[in-house]
Amino acid sequence: MMSGARNFKPLFTLVLLTATLLTFFSALPLPAAALTEVEVSPVNTPAGAVVLIIDGLSAPFIYPELTPHALDGATLEKARIENIPEIGKNSVLILKFRAPQTFTEGGHSVLVTGNTGANSEFVSFKDANVFDILHKEGYLCIAVMEKGDSWSICAEQDAVLRDENNSIKNIQIVLEQHECSPDSPVPSGLLQVMQDRADRAPGYVTSKETRDRYNGYNKWGIETACAVVEYMAKNSPEQKYLLTVNVGAVDMSGHYRDNYGYIDCIESLDSEILPLYNLCKENNLAFVLTADHGMAFSADDSKGGHQSEKFSSSDEAQLVPLIVHAKDVKKGVIRGEFGQEDFAPTLLGILDIPDGPRFVEGEQILLTGHVNLKVELPDKGSVELRREGKVVSSPGNDDQFLFLGLEPDNSYAVRAVLNSGNSLEEKEKEVFLKTDSVVNFGNNEAKTKENESALEGAKDKTSSAGIFGDGDSVSNKSSKHLIGYLLIGAINLAGFFIIIKIMKKD
Repeated sequence: MMSGARNFKPLFTLVLLTATLLTFFSALPLPAAALTEVEVSPVNTPAGAVVLIIDGLSAPFIYPELTPHALDGATLEKARIENIPEIGKNSVLILKFRAPQTFTEGGHSVLVTGNTGANSEFVSFKDANVFDILHKEGYLCIAVMEKGDSWSICAEQDAVLRDENNSIKNIQIVLEQHECSPDSPVPSGLLQVMQDRADRAPGYVTSKETRDRYNGYNKWGIETACAVVEYMAKNSPEQKYLLTVNVGAVDMSGHYRDNYGYIDCIESLDSEILPLYNLCKENNLAFVLTADHGMAFSADDSKGGHQSEKFSSSDEAQLVPLIVHAKDVKKGVIRGEFGQEDFAPTLLGILDIPDGPRFVEGEQILLTGHVNLKVELPDKGSVELRREGKVVSSPGNDDQFLFLGLEPDNSYAVRAVLNSGNSLEEKEKEVFLKTDSVVNFGNNEAKTKENESALEGAKDKTSSAGIFGDGDSVSNKSSKHLIGYLLIGAINLAGFFIIIKIMKKD
């Protein structure tokens, strides 16, 4: 009996210490910021988005308003398609959407970062791409990539299918999973669906006919995207997600099958695309069709290119389609000059997310009839939003507020007050909302020389932490979190030594 009692003592002590630590930890503030949403006017935010990137698709070959020409000036035949024009009639179509880098890696990098000079390494920088922004908003990022599968874009996906060999003749689709959203794990059933689609891929390209192999390659990508959307709709309807799909055979046809093989591949893809578009409509997903670059030809009946200096300056290589369908997106053709750097802020705007990638150069193309405003405070407080002197909304007791459904091309006054009573750099700001915006109220509380010295040290650490560190000071809230975590560590360590001491005595 005495032996049993001695063994029980350290166990009881361990349980007591664990309970104490859990109680202490739960009392600490969480580092994640809260967000209060205010729907000023009704908005129909999509449940997610499907972005279909057709590798090498040149807008002049599919847009009724444009005409493709060879470098020698000859007029080239356009693709005879039915479904893409029909989708365009029910969507918004950007007539002149230009790629600043006319090659696959560059095109994809610009699309996801909004920066005209972006490359694969640039995509990997912290908060530099749309995937980083969406992960913070609770989205899953899923991809089906036949081409454009640079290491950095793949690393941003929670789950990605990619062609390891980048080859139609020797196709090898592999499934990769990354821990990008620990709070929103990829459903195991979805991984099974994706693995099944990977295993089926070789069966799509078994034909001895070049045309059938190319068309089968694209068909696999579209049908796999449909399988992902169908699974998510049935099994995870509440989970927001971005599905990025790249189909690669149109680009390869331009390079190896001349301009007639090129338009033949476009026509075949057009016949496969409608089910994916319809699934997006049925499940309140934004459907976006675009390309990484176009394709140019020296002459009629010649093979094409897009990257070399000979081709890269042509409209056929630079102009790519941008067609967007979502409930709040207005139908019609938008004329004027836009660039791929505008894509990232435009996509986020469609999803009612005002935040943008860290180094974005482009601007949001406003495709809806409303704009959104995000207001950030250094600590919990209240915000009053006024227009023409009248209060629009006045939520409180939070540190982030998202006002949805505001009228564009209007001025709004934003007044902020902290619950703590601490002063702000500015209590009120005037903003003119042409597109979605973010307003940040900094803390201007008086500091002692000692506090100022500590903040300067924090600035040095932040600026040296990243390649493009902005040197912002560490907030009071972050300092409290750090102190709390240090106390937890100290208690854990002390508890560990106490338990060892007790066990040694017994």
